[in-house]
Amino acid sequence: MTFLPAVLLALAGPAAALPLRLCLFDRPLPPLSMPDGSGQVQELLRRAARTAPISIHAVPASRARCLAQLQSGEVDAMLGAFLPERLAYAAYPMTGDRVDESQAVAQARFMVYRRHGSMVSWDGHQFSNLGRQPVGIQPAFLHADLLRQLGVVTDEDSRSTADNLDKLAQHRVAAVVALEGEGGPLVASRYPGEIEALPQPFHVTPMYLVVHRAYYHQHQELIDAYWLSLRLYRLSVDYQQYLQRPR
Repeated sequence: MTFLPAVLLALAGPAAALPLRLCLFDRPLPPLSMPDGSGQVQELLRRAARTAPISIHAVPASRARCLAQLQSGEVDAMLGAFLPERLAYAAYPMTGDRVDESQAVAQARFMVYRRHGSMVSWDGHQFSNLGRQPVGIQPAFLHADLLRQLGVVTDEDSRSTADNLDKLAQHRVAAVVALEGEGGPLVASRYPGEIEALPQPFHVTPMYLVVHRAYYHQHQELIDAYWLSLRLYRLSVDYQQYLQRPR
């Protein structure tokens, strides 16, 4: 796809690029975000910034710290899911009063992992056979709240999927909810035949470039154009070919 709307072409002129302080997760969120900047969404952000024009300045921090810095305005943007309560301090691409999912930068699949032979199950709506053990989930993920809404006890003490899977293998949690792009390779390399993913995703989460509300209002035209540019590049043949390259 090569079409660019007139506003993008106009903004891609000689004007100086707008600096954007982007909070970059200091732990991998594969394949979307990597601490070295090699994640798929990070590549999308760079490509779209060439036409916006946006100058991205990475600010590494933990996921929880990124949220805190976005809320305080210490950073201008981060990668995140939509939560209504975040609208008090964050701006998303919207259509009316609803977030515009067509402008998500990625769809993150979170899977349920269990020990091979376990009776734990997930049918897309509820768990069964969890017993008295909690479900492991990393802190600062919205999925912890989703689990609690289902009446599930959570273990949020581990900062990494690897640690949560270790707990699962050691029978310290009944199951783990983790990003497929991270959990799948870890299971294949460390726990083949010992841990398995259930077929039904726990949640497919649209991810957005979330912008601090004051920064958005100050640069609304350019940010709207950048969000649109991200959508166009995500759908482009060039980016789709990039996603298919072996890594």
